[in-house]
Amino acid sequence: MLSRHYFLGLRNQDPQTYHGLNAMMDYIEALAAQLGVEPAPAAQVAAGASVPPPLPALGFQVAGVDGHFQIAITDNAANPQPVWHEIASATSMNFDAASGLVVYGPDARTQWTIPDPASSKYWRLRSKLLGSAFNSPQYFHAIASGAPIPVSSGLLRSAATAARTQHTANYLTVSAEYIAAGAALANGDTSDGTPSVDWAAGNLAWNGGGTVQTVPKTTVRGLAAGATYILAWDTSTGTARYTSDGGQALADSEVYLATVTTPATLGAAASVAGGGPSATGISSNGGRYSYT
Repeated sequence: MLSRHYFLGLRNQDPQTYHGLNAMMDYIEALAAQLGVEPAPAAQVAAGASVPPPLPALGFQVAGVDGHFQIAITDNAANPQPVWHEIASATSMNFDAASGLVVYGPDARTQWTIPDPASSKYWRLRSKLLGSAFNSPQYFHAIASGAPIPVSSGLLRSAATAARTQHTANYLTVSAEYIAAGAALANGDTSDGTPSVDWAAGNLAWNGGGTVQTVPKTTVRGLAAGATYILAWDTSTGTARYTSDGGQALADSEVYLATVTTPATLGAAASVAGGGPSATGISSNGGRYSYT
């Protein structure tokens, strides 16, 4: 049985072969029209039967890189081809309109790059064959526990920035704290009683690790309680910049430090991403975070 559907997956993977096969199908269909026959007869399925759904994909990986989600699907070689994949994202495991459900596909592609800066999403995959229903959904999950986890896309970075200050490692210990005035912060400075973000001196590396800069001990004070901020280090001025606007892109001279949510009340826990958060909202020492 001949059908263009069987080589649709080559459209992006091997355009030259795809166009060659399409030209061949044009010739076959023209010849079939002259002979009065059907070049791609319907599949012979027993009455009352249906095409079974495909076996689950062998791999489903999601990574957040510079404000994009990069998705890789490993097809099961035991499945007939093509396999049509539908991926979906949501802010909760409900995968409904209230959780911002977005559906991509179905498509035979196995590699996706989806721009969605400064967001955290759960991801679902399900697949089907021509004429079949979808198989059971798979969810991107933590390797250790097997539990579905959200993926952070990170801060959007311009093309110029990626070439000049590509962030490869962050060895800072970033802390978000809201403690009484006069108490000691994690980096040794004294709290003024307002929510703050602080870190001890440490190193940043970028350009594939070829450039290293020591960042001095820093305390950012007077932040809002229970608010989320994105922090960056300006390598040209030697100063920290923070913003509550997750859609902003980094400048060419800036390196991403962390995304933090300050404690909502005095003494409450915080959230630190990009700094190895612990239950207290203070990052673990020596945390390394890669953005390639």
